Amino acid sequence: MKNILMVLAIASISACTYADADEWPDKECNDYSAYIGFLVTASVATMEEASEAKEAGDKVVSEEQFMATHMLAEQAANHTKVFNTFCD
Repeated sequence: MKNILMVLAIASISACTYADADEWPDKECNDYSAYIGFLVTASVATMEEASEAKEAGDKVVSEEQFMATHMLAEQAANHTKVFNTFCD
């Protein structure tokens, strides 16, 4: 549950950012790239937690962690598309 809340918090923060394709300097693109890397790393860590929970036989935690993994990976994919549009 805490992972889902973390994902929702990240999504709400990212939704509040203003984007203008003509005004994105390199620093913002580098920061944005680091943010995407954070999302990917969090997704991988959550997937490892899901695997550990599944091996331990905790189906509820395993499914919750897998859902959080999916949401984090989806956020990373969406932000990668934005990065490619504005920073590439």
